[in-house]
Amino acid sequence: MRAPRAASSLLALLAASRHALGEEISDVPPVKEFLRRGGVSATVIGDYVYIDGGEMSQLLDGRRLFSNRHACLVNSTISIDISKSWTSSDAVLRPILRPWGSKSNQVIWTDHEKDTFYVWGGKWIRGANMTANELWKFTADGSGGGAWSKELPANPALFNSLEEYEYGVSVSTNTTGFSMGGVASGWTRLYRASNQVITGMVAFDMNTKLWYNGTTEWSPFNTITAGSAHWVPIYGPNGLVMVFGGISMPIDSSDWVNATPLDFRNITFFDPDTKQKYTQVTTGDVPSSPRGTFCVTGFQNKGGGYEIFLFGGYNDRDKIMHNDAYVLSLPGFVWTKLPDSPDGGRRSHSCLAVGNRQVLSIGGTQTGWEDADPAPQGLALFDMVDWKWKHAYDANAKAYVRAPKIKKWYDDGGLDSVDWSSDEVRKLFVTKSTSQTGNAGPSGTGTSESDSSSSTPIGPIVGGVVGGLAAIALCATIVWWLIRRRAKAAAGNNGPGPESEATYTDGPYHHHQAPEALKQGASVRASEALSLVPQKYEPYELNSQRSHAELTGNYYHPEHHPEHHSEHHPDPNSAGPEAPPYKYHDVQANFHYTAPVEMEATTPRYLS
Repeated sequence: MRAPRAASSLLALLAASRHALGEEISDVPPVKEFLRRGGVSATVIGDYVYIDGGEMSQLLDGRRLFSNRHACLVNSTISIDISKSWTSSDAVLRPILRPWGSKSNQVIWTDHEKDTFYVWGGKWIRGANMTANELWKFTADGSGGGAWSKELPANPALFNSLEEYEYGVSVSTNTTGFSMGGVASGWTRLYRASNQVITGMVAFDMNTKLWYNGTTEWSPFNTITAGSAHWVPIYGPNGLVMVFGGISMPIDSSDWVNATPLDFRNITFFDPDTKQKYTQVTTGDVPSSPRGTFCVTGFQNKGGGYEIFLFGGYNDRDKIMHNDAYVLSLPGFVWTKLPDSPDGGRRSHSCLAVGNRQVLSIGGTQTGWEDADPAPQGLALFDMVDWKWKHAYDANAKAYVRAPKIKKWYDDGGLDSVDWSSDEVRKLFVTKSTSQTGNAGPSGTGTSESDSSSSTPIGPIVGGVVGGLAAIALCATIVWWLIRRRAKAAAGNNGPGPESEATYTDGPYHHHQAPEALKQGASVRASEALSLVPQKYEPYELNSQRSHAELTGNYYHPEHHPEHHSEHHPDPNSAGPEAPPYKYHDVQANFHYTAPVEMEATTPRYLS
């Protein structure tokens, strides 16, 4: 009975905090009282958008609520019905009470098959109600509601060793959630001493409930902060995770101003199963960098291509708030600039693909929390076909098709001009067309519909086809017999020749199988693991920094040091005292791969 009582006590505490000084504060205030919403995580399940976490500023009877802070915790998960049309002013936001304190910049992973999503990590707002490392799951009920529950890991020892952080780059496939980089601080974990820039990548299998801390061995990056990622399911055998923007900070310094920008001209992406990393140069109207805390979402078109929408963000180095938007078209890897948002620039917002062809931008801050968002309730929409910003959602919008400008680029042969980084990358995105021109076309194209109204006689055609196929089969049999006879005669005189490209497998590790020691759940040193796996299939360099290590320092907690916290846009530079120089270690000597051992007879999918 302790858990229900604890939850009830927490809810009572949250309710009491919302009624301080007798003021009625709502997670869904009247439209005229709403100011800003930021740091939210959002997803779509069925006919509903779900918005979780973050902070919100509002008025009460036209006046400011507090003199010492500008934003309030949002203690409800919000749902919006997208089966019906609405405007940003009259959209109904339904609150669903959360059983724990609100956090900003959470990781969010969605399991569409089970109508659930997970949230993890993030920043405890004002350091209030901090708890130990937890993963929470929301199960939607199909009608805009749902229930929260705590999701226990299948390998708790590894899970409890993970750092919680904010500003990481998160993305989910149909089965797996990933989170790369980020910054850990006294705002993200109870009793943490100081800031730490996180390296590597963490993964969560939503089917087995196993966690994986790949650190530098199979992460595409060393450090990355405030970028975005999107899973494109139609390319490659497992889809591809595309990673955009952000910055790369030294592991011993959370210096946002002087960090190395990760630009948008050279895009990094990886296979979510094998972790094979690729890069490709883009062309067109490339977004400027540095840029972080922007949002991305994507749309598949019927022709087999895919477009990724990018909007907003902030340049910490030059103090520029972006209100621009772009679309990256695949497989052409060409950027096209879209109209700027009339609602101004923003950061720490979320974007979702909704209603066939529309982008829903949720929240975002600009100069702080005190200015009113020009978008009512923080909801702005962009039509991906007519390229117009709106404050209205159309539930009956037609299917997505490429905008005329992008379509013209492909019609004019733009795909033939792509300078592919490698033949391997080209094959992921482009297949040879069977057209007489011999031009390459995007994957998935070439399908045509037959004319059902044709008056051509069917009987003679069928008879001719059957006879022709029989003759071809007879010829093929004779040719096969002659080739086999010749091969047997020459077997003793010639060694095995090179196999064709279509049948090349290069040994038992073609699919990145794990060495048997790792498959059995053993703990293997990195140097031993590397000797077991062919180096050809290690696409990432192990750098000389130990990841997820804590810097030494005095005990720091935000409640004890309120002077370090800014109530404006969440600032990672507001964490504890400056840490001493980080001591570098040799990864081969100190890094161990820890395979899940709590579940027997389970092979980690990320090494198989």
